[in-house]
Amino acid sequence: MAVITVFLADDHKVMREGLSGLLEMESDFRVVGQAGDGLETVRLVVRLKPNVLVVDLTMPGLNGLEVIRQVKHESPKTRVLVLSMHANEAYVLEALQNGAGGYVLKEASVADLISAIREIAAGRHYLSSPLSEHLRLSGKGQRIKSGHL
Repeated sequence: MAVITVFLADDHKVMREGLSGLLEMESDFRVVGQAGDGLETVRLVVRLKPNVLVVDLTMPGLNGLEVIRQVKHESPKTRVLVLSMHANEAYVLEALQNGAGGYVLKEASVADLISAIREIAAGRHYLSSPLSEHLRLSGKGQRIKSGHL
């Protein structure tokens, strides 16, 4: 089984540490780094080149949307998964347009997050169920089915 390397970017340390502990319990995940601001995230991701970057949208330095743009340019093989409290359609669409492979709400279950990371690492797309349903109903997510793009 191939190991999926993950980098966590969130401005709340307890969130990063909690996620790290949960993800490390999965035999195929290895958390290779963490950062609390956007500038440090980009710098470390470019150096460490993880398979998946899990990034919050609201961070100091650079916001998550700008982090996505820069990471996709500087480390194009790193897949990006947004983990955010923002369910606003505009945020979701902009994150996807900037190169994110998926978007999971912080209210999602741990199982949903783990599935999303595996999907993203495999080169597929993923949206939390409430987001995929909303975008499908609005006509902006024609390819979206129950959690997957």
